[in-house]
Amino acid sequence: MARPFEGGGHLRALRVRRGWSLDRLSGQVHYSKSYLSRVENGLRPLTLELAERCDRAMGSGDELARLVHDRLLSEHSGDAAAPPVPDESRTGNPVPAQLPAVGRMWGREAETGRVRAFLDGHGGPAVIAVDGMGGVGKTTFAVALATGLAPSWPDGTLFADLGAHGPSGNRAAPEEVASGLLHALGRPPQTVPVEPAERMALVRSVLAQRRVIVVLDDAAGAAQVAPLLPAVGDSLAIVTSRRRLTALSVRHGALRVGLEPLPVDEAVGFLRRALGRRTVLPAAPRAGATTDVPDATDVPDVPDATDTSDAALSAVARYCGCLPLAMMIAAEHVIEWGDPFTAALAGRPDTAGARLDLLTVPGENTAVRSVFARSYRALPADQARAFRLLALHPGAETGVAAAAAVVGEPAAATGRLLGELRAANLVMEVRPGRFRMHDLVRDYARECARADEPREELEAGTARGLAWYAHAAESVADVLLGRARHRVDTADAPDGCVPLRFASLTEALEWCEGERANLKACVEAARTAGSPVAWRLPYALWPYLYLRHHHGDLLSVGTVARKAAEGAGPRAVACAESVLAAARTGLRDHVRADGHYRQAVERFAAAGDAVGEITALVAYAMSCVRQGRDTEADARIARAMELSAGTGDTWGMGVALTGLGEVLLALGRPHQAVAPLERAEELHRTHGSLWFQASTWTLIATAHRDMGDHGRAEACYRTAIGLHERTGMRAGTAHALHQLGICLQAWGRTAQARRALRRALELYAVLQDPRERTVGESLAEAEAEAEAEAEAEAGAGRPG
Repeated sequence: MARPFEGGGHLRALRVRRGWSLDRLSGQVHYSKSYLSRVENGLRPLTLELAERCDRAMGSGDELARLVHDRLLSEHSGDAAAPPVPDESRTGNPVPAQLPAVGRMWGREAETGRVRAFLDGHGGPAVIAVDGMGGVGKTTFAVALATGLAPSWPDGTLFADLGAHGPSGNRAAPEEVASGLLHALGRPPQTVPVEPAERMALVRSVLAQRRVIVVLDDAAGAAQVAPLLPAVGDSLAIVTSRRRLTALSVRHGALRVGLEPLPVDEAVGFLRRALGRRTVLPAAPRAGATTDVPDATDVPDVPDATDTSDAALSAVARYCGCLPLAMMIAAEHVIEWGDPFTAALAGRPDTAGARLDLLTVPGENTAVRSVFARSYRALPADQARAFRLLALHPGAETGVAAAAAVVGEPAAATGRLLGELRAANLVMEVRPGRFRMHDLVRDYARECARADEPREELEAGTARGLAWYAHAAESVADVLLGRARHRVDTADAPDGCVPLRFASLTEALEWCEGERANLKACVEAARTAGSPVAWRLPYALWPYLYLRHHHGDLLSVGTVARKAAEGAGPRAVACAESVLAAARTGLRDHVRADGHYRQAVERFAAAGDAVGEITALVAYAMSCVRQGRDTEADARIARAMELSAGTGDTWGMGVALTGLGEVLLALGRPHQAVAPLERAEELHRTHGSLWFQASTWTLIATAHRDMGDHGRAEACYRTAIGLHERTGMRAGTAHALHQLGICLQAWGRTAQARRALRRALELYAVLQDPRERTVGESLAEAEAEAEAEAEAEAGAGRPG
């Protein structure tokens, strides 16, 4: 009788000591309850992987792992009898154990758990398809998986490198792989068929009679491995590839496991383990010492290279994009060079390919760049071109339409190219229709673009992408302010660049929210490229950014726009100053806002742009009103009205009339304000600007309230609130609710007034708007009035 496997009794004792059931342990370590029971009863070995998982789950330090480690050392030195091995009488050869040494895996517990859950309920042959980008750790994962599963597949573990992305570029033919597998399984050479089809059929037959794990590493795709997969029996095939292996799932029932770069917390653990292999880390070089570490000049202060705090390790992990290969290379350099390498890593040098230069092992064929190069060289010409040009997109993430503009292909063709690049794991689909490149892949794609694309095509691709975003932003501004709005000249869309059009305000704002980071990136990219989009795009964006309270972003793009406008003429400067003024207004920095408004007025006047001057004058007047400078505001509105009368521009007239009405209200002349405000509302409605309609309705309501017509005022306020809510202008909604509360309170409808004021208070609190205090005072007054009314009613009801 075979001697039982050791270690299971210790596992059971630890579990009982912790008060854990087998069910609980199974759920924590992702091994089936039945398998764990067999381990505890000595029918299966306690492997190092399982021991480590149990130690982590039950908080036992390394109690079980040390036990297994000591046992393995003892077996290796011959001090203990080897555990029973499967019967080899069928072949007379050793049981194959071909798994290569690839180092231990870190993390991936969720993926491992999925595999074990799949196999627990699976009968017959099984296929696990592992795919992911180069350097993500597919081979390590597959080998670790096979090692952990090996006790349940006693007839051996086979390994074949299919060479799809190997350094030699020699891809293995299925029949060649079949010969190697048959030899490992003990078939004499003279019994191996010459015909490829017969040879692969024999492999399937032999595997069907065994319980073997076969790791087929670095497959070019499903077609390369499909002839080798058995249809019957109990063998397990684990296939890895840089291409998505969806076909194996569809045709062979495979479990597809897509590996992504590690989550940051797992990446920190990965680095900690990699750095911990040296008990003493080298000290930083002495002052004046020379090293061969890559040069890093003007680098900021960084944590000590030997600092193993989570913050320091997280910084290294993020620099490496949490890609296992990159982190392993970085860890080796930190171990060898210490502080200078960490400084170089954190220095973010501007030179092309600097990050990829650092993530390499000199003198070895081990580099992130070379791993990506093998994926790139495998692409057909059209996919390789799309890969290069996609790196020109200024943002981290792109939709199909924007990518089509950059690539210069129709959207349908670009969608297909993105799908192929996704299948090659060179881009990721982060959500339906939205794609992004891993940071390091993007660095490499930019290198390829500079090396393999003519300069003219790079410039054209950049221009197409910037133009597409500029035209889309203009379409958004049309929806927010009306198509008759003040606009600057925008160049015609390049050939093949189809501008976006929005059917509704909601659609336009949703697009803006989804593209917000890209729009900011476009402004920076345009400045770098010397494109006028750098000041035109912010001017088209300001309504959206102001409306949605992204005032910090507005200030950022306005600052870039102002720098880009230098030398582009007074109109460009005026537009940039208007953006900065809107940003400062949103941030309630009215003093600085006034300076920008003055500059905008002067530059629009110098450019002969009367409508631009009107908009700047009205905005400047409103800033004066907010600061109590009503007489100054009146003078600026008078100038705006004079200009609007001379231009005949109805959009500018509507803006000026709204400003006139607000100034008249500030001056205490509501009767005079009603007519211009009602005319302004008609013009805004004609032009389709919900935002300006909402603001004007609030002013109309206030005029009626100040004249004592509370019923009409309430109706107008509620119209304004409805329009503001449609635009998502929370500050406008809060302001209208505040004024409505004041109206209702003056009308004697205290309960309704309190409801309106509470809603206004909630909105201002979310916005962290200082007007929250004023609303709070109004609400306190309404609450006090309600309490007084309640006390009066109670007193009237008591007998005298």
